[in-house]
Amino acid sequence: MSQPLVTTPAPLTKKLGAWLYDALICIAIWFLWGLFTFPLIRWLLGVEDMQVDTGWQDTLTYKIYSILPTFLILFYFVGSHVRFGQTVGMSSWKLMLVQNNGKPVTFGQAMLRDITAVLGLGMLFSLFNSKKLGWHDMLSGTRVVSLPDKKKD
Repeated sequence: MSQPLVTTPAPLTKKLGAWLYDALICIAIWFLWGLFTFPLIRWLLGVEDMQVDTGWQDTLTYKIYSILPTFLILFYFVGSHVRFGQTVGMSSWKLMLVQNNGKPVTFGQAMLRDITAVLGLGMLFSLFNSKKLGWHDMLSGTRVVSLPDKKKD
């Protein structure tokens, strides 16, 4: 027998809690990226002196290097939403991202949602929406739902 669809909208407090957990993961991704790749970029650019006035920040190589962690973070969110329906933060708060019909999100929906969910500001829009949807959810046809507690046998 198939599982019933979960359609209970997640409260903003739980969404903010999950956002905070995921923000910490994003900070860790950014930190680890810099920790392990900064020596490489210095070597590629041939920079000995990291002073600001030397112009090394204006090179195309450094600009590409600087934007790559953003793509890693996007990969974390999109991959987690498509593969599991939730990020680590959402899992901790028993939340799941689904389509409006309750089915798993597609790659396109996850990509659109995660690109438009800039810094979590869209969640605040859910305060003024009867369905408790953020603008990124309305744009992508998704919703964050609360999962029921697992029953112990």
